[in-house]
Amino acid sequence: MSTTEWPDTPEDMAAFATRLEYTDEAVVLPPTPGPEGVMVSRSLKMPTELDQRIKAAATDRGITQSMLMRQLLETGLAAIELDHPISLTDAIRALSSLRKSA
Repeated sequence: MSTTEWPDTPEDMAAFATRLEYTDEAVVLPPTPGPEGVMVSRSLKMPTELDQRIKAAATDRGITQSMLMRQLLETGLAAIELDHPISLTDAIRALSSLRKSA
């Protein structure tokens, strides 16, 4: 077995294991490749209709569903952080209370 191959047999594995060194020293992990850095997985439940809409929108844009959802989340967070969004119901209520001009 060369030093660049994984062990194929139990004997090679035993020999490989004897060469391993275990310490309590901190290890610096290599950076995750990719332009977006480390990605975190999240489980998300949604209605079937919403899932179908996301699939269609991602397909129309030629991107993955994950990328579309990241973009939508970033847009939504930017709106929250940079603005003072109100609900559609509150907006309609406020606009309907305005006096109509002649």
